Amino acid sequence: MHNLRKFLSILLLFSLPTIVTSDEKIEQSKFFVENLGKEVVEKVSNINLSENQRTLNFRNLYLTAFDNYYISRFVLGRYWKRLDSNMRKQFIESFNNYIVATYAPKFKGWEGTFKAVDSLIENNYYNVKMHVLNKDGPTLRLMWKIYLDKNKNFKILDVNIDGVSMLVTQRAEFLSVIKNNPKGVIGLIEAMDEKTSG
Repeated sequence: MHNLRKFLSILLLFSLPTIVTSDEKIEQSKFFVENLGKEVVEKVSNINLSENQRTLNFRNLYLTAFDNYYISRFVLGRYWKRLDSNMRKQFIESFNNYIVATYAPKFKGWEGTFKAVDSLIENNYYNVKMHVLNKDGPTLRLMWKIYLDKNKNFKILDVNIDGVSMLVTQRAEFLSVIKNNPKGVIGLIEAMDEKTSG
């Protein structure tokens, strides 16, 4: 009996670092999305920023925090495999510009608070639940899907807003454009570039 207790004590001792590390990563995942929210308020929402600076700050946040390669590939769906490497690079560049041009202006003057309420690990992905408290408006419920890359930096794959995946929504929109445009993906790229230059 004594030996059994000793064995269990040793087993528990060796288990603790893994448990602590896991808990630390969960807390870090929550901090990551909360900190991103604070940076958006400070570097994008600020009404004293010039539009050029707002756009530049949003671009830096997006390219740093999001896995834009994965996102670009996902929103193109089956069409991604049909593109050569040059076309893929062209699409990623146009798509990144499109995201920045679409969302950066929407944050101007926005006031609110980002509060991560929970984080769950599933298949090496962290699903971070967050409440976004708007100063004037309802509370948004977000779920961030993030992971640790090879450099141990968190990267965002998707965000669900009140249960709706932004990636799935964007893919549906893009596939509709491709289907209805005679130029297919090239037509989509031209449409994004037109919006960006406008």
